[in-house]
Formats: sequence, structure tokens, C-alpha cells
Amino acid sequence: MSSMVTRLLTPTYATMLNTHLVRQSVIVKPNELKSALVRPSQIARYEPHRSERYLAASLAYGIVKNHPFMDGNKRTGFLLGHMYLRAQGFPGLVMRDEDVTRIVDLFVGVADGSVDLEELSEMLERHT
Repeated sequence: MSSMVTRLLTPTYATMLNTHLVRQSVIVKPNELKSALVRPSQIARYEPHRSERYLAASLAYGIVKNHPFMDGNKRTGFLLGHMYLRAQGFPGLVMRDEDVTRIVDLFVGVADGSVDLEELSEMLERHT
């Protein structure tokens, strides 16, 4: 199922999503965008024991760390990870108001290097 979802999450779709978050979407690293978008399918293929939540975390993490857009990478990574989870039948990343602050802090941590992929994945395992 993960490969079907990742086929829907194309660079064009990610750019459209980013455009809704910032005034004008500018891709500064197109190869980094493609790399982040294929992470879930690559991990699913070579590490089949990984959960769908881990795959969603890898997608979000890849967007934030690869920084393919001029602006809005944390927001775009969050939304793509959220959409991946929803497509897999999970509730998504934010269920209650108190989740918002936790999620923002987590994604800022990914961007500044204080949160790694394992920690992001563990949070998704606990809270989705």
C-alpha cells in the first residue's frame, strides 16, 4: 500500500501543497524533493518490517531535512506526513489542541537537528 500512496505524492503535488502554505513556492533543490518523496517506498522495499508510521515519519523528516523549498519545509513535511498517515487509515498527526504545540516543537527539532528520524517515528507510534 505504501507504494500506491507514494505514487500519489509527486513533486507536483508537494509543490502545490507548498504553494498553499507560502505565497510563492520555489523549489531550490528538485532532486532533494524527489529523494524525500520516494523515501517511504524505498524503506518499505528494503526494510519491510518498518511500520506505516515510520514510513510517514521518513517522508516528513526527508522534506524537513532536505529543505527542497525556499520556504515552508517544516509545514510541507508535516502535511505530507499527515496525509500519508490519513491515506493509510490512521487519524493523522493532530487530534487535540494540545497536540499542536507538541508537533510544532517536534518539527522545529527535526529542522535544528535535535530530533532524529527514530524519535519522530516513536512519537508517531505513541500518538497516532
